[in-house]
Amino acid sequence: MAEVTLRNAVDDILVARFGASWHQDATFRDQTLTGNGLATLDKAIQRAGANAPRDQIVATLTFDFWSNLFRPEYGALWRTTVNIAFPNLQHGQSRQEIQNLVKPINVFRNRVAHHEPVLDLNVTDIHAKIVRLIELRCTETASWMKHHSTLSTVVRTRPRRDGTNANTLAAKLDPAFVPVKPETGLGELAELLDEKHQAIICLDDKGRPTAAFTVVDAIRFISERAKGLGGMIDLKDHTVSDLLKIANLVDRWTQMDDATPLALAVKELQKPRIQILVGIDVASGKATGAILRAHRRY
Repeated sequence: MAEVTLRNAVDDILVARFGASWHQDATFRDQTLTGNGLATLDKAIQRAGANAPRDQIVATLTFDFWSNLFRPEYGALWRTTVNIAFPNLQHGQSRQEIQNLVKPINVFRNRVAHHEPVLDLNVTDIHAKIVRLIELRCTETASWMKHHSTLSTVVRTRPRRDGTNANTLAAKLDPAFVPVKPETGLGELAELLDEKHQAIICLDDKGRPTAAFTVVDAIRFISERAKGLGGMIDLKDHTVSDLLKIANLVDRWTQMDDATPLALAVKELQKPRIQILVGIDVASGKATGAILRAHRRY
């Protein structure tokens, strides 16, 4: 579903910009595609046949081709079109948001296609990225897919060697996190913090996590900004969005289905840079709690 959704979204944009035969358009082939991209396209045309219609070329092209079109070298292609292809992107989000989703999905897809082991991977995180990618294109399609997906059931019933039920992440999650939005002011955030609220989760309008950080991250940001302003800073002039743009938090948090066996969650928290693990309800995608690596509550 993710692959079909992605290729249809890209195809719509290419048709609008280069015409119904974009795969033969000289501007697209010679000025837009990289050498590797052109080679992949020509290979698909050769497999489909010289006179094959565009829809057959689209079906023949690999996931690699579609996902690679969101790399930085194709930034000009998406500067004014990414919100058309993915109308549910939030204001300020760009091509990079799509690349951050399709790259790990593509890696996972290739491992599955090549019959390589995936039991050591965070499959619930990949599933969440798949759902998110489809939601950015069409929420109705995403809801349909989630309704029919059996992944959560499979993960929940993962057997243990002793035959007993595994402890789940939900049992260890701390629901006392601070929910914020990108537009939340740091002055407002400061009033919400205390010793019982260490995890801060940035949520979208549907309660789904888009970022997570700690009180320490907020203090570090305020301190750095104050240094640049001669020691004086008005917290009302800064928002969570400002913090997220400057702080390097992308790979310091992750999310998992809160029904995931606790042993898998612990493996995530043991990764070098992961500081926060956010639990989500896989049906709704909403955050249900968090664990800070520093808490060692697991």
